[in-house]
Amino acid sequence: MVRLAIAAGLAMGLSVSGAAFAQQPAAPAKPAAPAAKPATPAANAQKPALGQDESGPTRTTATYDDWVVRCERSEAVGGARVCEAAQTLQIGNAQQGLQAQIVFGRLTKESPMRLVVQLPVGVWLPAGSKFIFGEKPRTISADYKFCIRACIADVDVSADDVVALSKEQGPAKLEFLDRNQQPVALEISFKGLAAALAARDKS
Repeated sequence: MVRLAIAAGLAMGLSVSGAAFAQQPAAPAKPAAPAAKPATPAANAQKPALGQDESGPTRTTATYDDWVVRCERSEAVGGARVCEAAQTLQIGNAQQGLQAQIVFGRLTKESPMRLVVQLPVGVWLPAGSKFIFGEKPRTISADYKFCIRACIADVDVSADDVVALSKEQGPAKLEFLDRNQQPVALEISFKGLAAALAARDKS
């Protein structure tokens, strides 16, 4: 799962970074320390910020036609729920097992909408990626930030493009260059996107 915080350079552990670090051996266990006395709650103890209620499931998903809304509590934003609307795209034939993901979301309700693109390692990095949509084509360009087990590109989405995304019915495509600098274009379905974005904003 692509995470907005990871693409923004924050510590949100997930499929890209989480997988890379998951194979590291665990540190030797240390002897247990003596049991501490129960702490007395401080009178001015900080309460969870609005939107950071710890109740409810840690991770949820909901499907809106061709889009999936995924929510998860993130330590990168103080334990608040971070939600994203995502679509998985097939690259080539299914036997190759190559996929891309395109994601829209916000780290906080006040943050700008971000477009995050995940592509397999081996793309031509200098070219970046382009999300092109609408009858009168609008282009959102995203530069690659890093490649570990996948290459991640991300960019803030302008207010005008956010409005257009909620109204457009397509067509849309994701464009990038492969390692041989050959152009690749993946079709993106807008079916369910408006509903997914609305649900994401309410989460």
